[in-house]
Amino acid sequence: MSEKISVDTETRKQGKGDHMSDVATANFLVEKIGGKRHVGDMLHTAWKELNRIFPHKMDPENKWTERRLKSWWYGESRTVQHFQMMELYETAEAIRAARNEHAEYKAKTARLVQMAALRMASKAGVGNTDTGG
Repeated sequence: MSEKISVDTETRKQGKGDHMSDVATANFLVEKIGGKRHVGDMLHTAWKELNRIFPHKMDPENKWTERRLKSWWYGESRTVQHFQMMELYETAEAIRAARNEHAEYKAKTARLVQMAALRMASKAGVGNTDTGG
């Protein structure tokens, strides 16, 4: 499952223009990073994840803040800098890849459990026919 994140232009389009705004795209990516949950929790989760991956310790002016994410989400800011958009995209892609990897792990584990259960059932069935006869 190597599909890229696609932007839902119908639900996130702002204004009457043909193109999605940078803020709408940023909000979409923040939602992908934070997950579908209560807005405050989603923004906090996205902020923690962005700070973990891009701490900007040497550049505190560009450090990620919850306030920055909230200003986009609630339409208080109409500016997204290029480096911010790139960091949002990279983080969203990393989370998408991790979620896909986890889903594959769960599916593989479920198959192994099913295979072990079938093997135990077949051994139990063979044991019963040998002693019952």
